[in-house]
Amino acid sequence: MEVDLSNYVCTVPFEAMEIHENSNFMCCASWLLKPLPNNVPIKDLWNSQEAQDIRKSVTDGSFRHCDKNQCPYLSQLVKFGGGSIGPIKHINDLPVDIDDYVKNNTVNIEGGPKIIQMSFDRTCNFKCPSCRVDMIVADSDKIKTVNLTIEEIEEAYSDSIEMIYCSGTADPFASVSYRNFLRNFNPEKYPKLKHIHLHTNASLWDEKMWNSMPNIHKYVKTCEISIDAGTKDTYENITRLGGNWDKLMDNLKFISTIDTLKSVKCSFVVQTSNYSEMVIFTKTMKKILGKKGHIFFGKINNWGTFNNEQFMIHKIWDPQHPEHKLFVDMVNVATKPLFVFHNLQEFIDTSKKTLI
Repeated sequence: MEVDLSNYVCTVPFEAMEIHENSNFMCCASWLLKPLPNNVPIKDLWNSQEAQDIRKSVTDGSFRHCDKNQCPYLSQLVKFGGGSIGPIKHINDLPVDIDDYVKNNTVNIEGGPKIIQMSFDRTCNFKCPSCRVDMIVADSDKIKTVNLTIEEIEEAYSDSIEMIYCSGTADPFASVSYRNFLRNFNPEKYPKLKHIHLHTNASLWDEKMWNSMPNIHKYVKTCEISIDAGTKDTYENITRLGGNWDKLMDNLKFISTIDTLKSVKCSFVVQTSNYSEMVIFTKTMKKILGKKGHIFFGKINNWGTFNNEQFMIHKIWDPQHPEHKLFVDMVNVATKPLFVFHNLQEFIDTSKKTLI
């Protein structure tokens, strides 16, 4: 079934902006192929020529800057069709302001982003092979730069921001700048703020850390915890070098008790070394987190950490991989539950039944 994408609009470029160390995006950097300029002030990004072109691409049916295989919403729509999926809305379901933009062919969007993702510090306490070659910890000069970027965002967009996403490229509890930002958070700077989303490996998110950040508690309603393993051995020795599985389990149990937290997404980058643990991962996370727990399975990307030969070994989703058939069988079991989301739609056989 071929889907007419001219009947759909992605709302993300009208609402969100993602600030990185050396690039900027109006969508997840994994799913959008065209970045915003990185040599202009942050305040000028929102209505830059590149921003206008990206918005045009998600309203004219081309989605020409989007990766239709990586984006889980777009890949699901392309394969299965149907109505609105996540931020991709059918033209009959558009919010009023975006509907007006489409009908009037508007160029600029007044105000600023509702959602800001802080991805400009790569500090983390782990060295995960799928993400980085070496440990990355900001030095004093980098900390100053990150702090200045936070100030620049606040000056430009604090009046429009409704959601803060921290971080996606670092651990918010390991980064000195992000940790201090959360500990000293001033809600008065963000009059429209409704929501803070934390993206973390959770290794430092224990009760003591949480209690040191009281001003953010009522805003933290969702989080994503990046894990990539279903067993202690794989976690500690393959996907989370420097990690402690038992500590993670203890922290997850604590996180599950946080009243304001309504949804905990546990993410799993699927690769040759861990695909066989997809089912056990799902069962383990659901057992600990209950109704709050959700799963995201995503294909491994090459962020410059592998050469071509190495990446061929890791990308189990490639049909040429010798274990690809086993991977496809696992995908069709592990992705069946309704609380599982993924970008593996191309491998789904809808005739198969769940064994979970």
